[in-house]
Amino acid sequence: MRSPDTKRQHVDEPAPSGGRVTSIARWMAKRRQAAGLRPRVSVVMPVYNAESTLAECLTRLCASTFGEFEIVLVDDSSTDGTRAIATNFPVRIVESGGRLGPAAARNIGAREAQGDLVFFIDSDVMVRPDTLARLVERFEQGDVDGLVGVQAAAMRYRDLPSQYKNIWMRWTYVRQTGDVPLFYTTAAAIRRDAFLYAGGFDEGYANPSLEDTDFGQKLARLGIRVRVDPALEVEHVKRYSLGGLLRTDYLRAVALTRMKLRAPSDLAKNNTSVPGSYMLSVPLAGLGLAALLVGAVLGSAALLAVGLGALVGTVLCNREFLSALRETDGLVRTLRAVPILWLELLVVGAGTAVGMLTYVFGRRY
Repeated sequence: MRSPDTKRQHVDEPAPSGGRVTSIARWMAKRRQAAGLRPRVSVVMPVYNAESTLAECLTRLCASTFGEFEIVLVDDSSTDGTRAIATNFPVRIVESGGRLGPAAARNIGAREAQGDLVFFIDSDVMVRPDTLARLVERFEQGDVDGLVGVQAAAMRYRDLPSQYKNIWMRWTYVRQTGDVPLFYTTAAAIRRDAFLYAGGFDEGYANPSLEDTDFGQKLARLGIRVRVDPALEVEHVKRYSLGGLLRTDYLRAVALTRMKLRAPSDLAKNNTSVPGSYMLSVPLAGLGLAALLVGAVLGSAALLAVGLGALVGTVLCNREFLSALRETDGLVRTLRAVPILWLELLVVGAGTAVGMLTYVFGRRY
């Protein structure tokens, strides 16, 4: 691992004129590779009151088998022991200058970075010893500008809401192939020149939200190639209660709706990690609940049948995800997860409605 005060080295030979900045970055990377030099990595980590997981996160990073990297920790005005913990590790601490949120903090870290590659992770993410080595090897193939990692199926929290959310996040990304309009900052890397060319994350997202999804779509519009690499597995140490899971999905639905409305040309595109079958099941769940309630009030067997049919339809729409959950958690826990799925779909539907309504009254983020 490089010392935090290592100075960035520059290539003296001029780059070819013209072309996109990503082409220049690949040209420079090939020159370094031809000279026997490997890409340098800057791990950029925004932190805010991260004392519960930061020490383990940094310990695992420092145990990496790939040594040519630095850690740039952007402290977003923490009020706990985060900074004291960070000073025990060979990291470069950068102050955000105020409570700015992760989007702005990541931008600050990327501007301060000295590496050729910027690897974004969060303080509750645990890398493997070979994560950085795998990352560099994949970039050295020269056919991508960005890489997105995935959450490992195995995690330390085995309660159903936590495992449900973990497998959902893993499954939605593992299924992606080819170039993707995504950039999942639990573990995502990009050539620094490409990041600067794209202008960084939208700092309109003052709170953790969809700033990474928004950035991934920007990269796609600019022709910056990003792919998901299932070999880049990390553990996301995040425990969810049922209420916390539903609140997270509600807020994401509100933010996603506003994001789509800000870019009306993308309304017909499914340029997120959420499968179309899941989106279809959101109104289906609402229909099912409404039919069941009205059927129960009116004593209508036909409406009750429609409601039950709609709820069965939501299960069929999400059968691939439920199959993935069954592989890790077994049949019994998967059956217990079906009511969570129904609740989640109803909450996402409510978030979508709130997102549309508030957008009309001027809320853009």
